[in-house]
Amino acid sequence: MLLKSSVMSGLMCQRNFALKYFALHNLSHPGIRATKCLIQDRFVWPSMLKDIAKWTRCCIPCQRCKVQRHTVSPIQHFAPTVEIFQYVHIDLVGPFPPSDGFTFLLTCIDRYTRWPEVIPVSDISAEAVAKSFIANWISLFGVPAIITTDQGGQFQSRLLYSLKHMLGIQRIRTTPYHPSSNGMVERLHRTLKQVIRCHDTKWTEPLSVVLLGLRVCIKEDLNASCAEMVFGKTIVLPGEFF
Repeated sequence: MLLKSSVMSGLMCQRNFALKYFALHNLSHPGIRATKCLIQDRFVWPSMLKDIAKWTRCCIPCQRCKVQRHTVSPIQHFAPTVEIFQYVHIDLVGPFPPSDGFTFLLTCIDRYTRWPEVIPVSDISAEAVAKSFIANWISLFGVPAIITTDQGGQFQSRLLYSLKHMLGIQRIRTTPYHPSSNGMVERLHRTLKQVIRCHDTKWTEPLSVVLLGLRVCIKEDLNASCAEMVFGKTIVLPGEFF
């Protein structure tokens, strides 16, 4: 095996091929295509693509938890975004079996970079969601210009009011939920539900690792990962250390 990013790289034994694969694939259990992109960006060894396909098909958590049939939404116009972290999709998914006192997840996705944040919550009122959004998104990326949510007009109005009241600003606006934005949100929710099915009542523990995996997977429409879009470079992963 050759480590692409290392000058002092050398051949490694077959056992290490599998170690590298599982260290990266098990971050978020992506499909064959995404796993190939993730690994071949960092390593190369004989029969690599064949091994990746075989090991991914044999992954027990993937077999047990992944949805095999996906609903395909019709192609619709998707307005382009030109600024990072200016257009954010917010949604709630759950309820789930209690884990550390949490039963729901607040999901936030930047439309431009596809960068995801997932916050466990127990209170899903608009006021509580606004506080979590400020603490876990706005504190990191600033105030977005537009927010979209699929939680209904009444919830959206209360959320917007709470954000404006807490931040003392008026410039945030919301847009109605649109099916063309549903794909990226639904894919994230599908992955989260798979993780929760695999880990049952302790689903809060692997969330940070799953998010790491999602952020480094190549997005076909972007031809880059979320991390590359945000940081301008690939980030070092746990599997690259051994």
